[in-house]
Amino acid sequence: MALHTDSIRDELAGPLAEAGLVVEEVRAHAAGRHRTLTVVIDLDADHSDPVPFDTVTEATRTVSEVLDGIEVWGEHPYTLEVTSPGAERPLTEPRHFRRARGRRVHAELRAEEGAPNSGETVEGVLTDADAAGIVLDGVRDGDRIPFAEVAAARVVVSLR
Repeated sequence: MALHTDSIRDELAGPLAEAGLVVEEVRAHAAGRHRTLTVVIDLDADHSDPVPFDTVTEATRTVSEVLDGIEVWGEHPYTLEVTSPGAERPLTEPRHFRRARGRRVHAELRAEEGAPNSGETVEGVLTDADAAGIVLDGVRDGDRIPFAEVAAARVVVSLR
């Protein structure tokens, strides 16, 4: 039985937005009789603070209440997991980059024929991110790197 996670995501988006949260992803996994629904949430904010544990706890209550009103897997029981993105999650949206300001970012740039510096891998502290792109300290003399040139990016976690 396939689960349509897009409709679940749509149902959760409004109530979680009221709490200042964004639904990043909804994943469904079924293995035999065991089923798990994972909802990944993030703060709808432009600062790098992690999602507080209390916020995840409250979001879990909200998600549970919403899911009680819809059919998820019919009569089959399932485990609900509500979590925040990991520290090294891929940065794929401008909002992700804005939340990573002040952190070290590793980015792989798209290779473009005839373009200098294309296809390179760069790393630096993310000093700015807006709708046009990102600025990494010490990369390209501080020039903005357009999002269209970023093939993949992630925060570099440093354990000191």
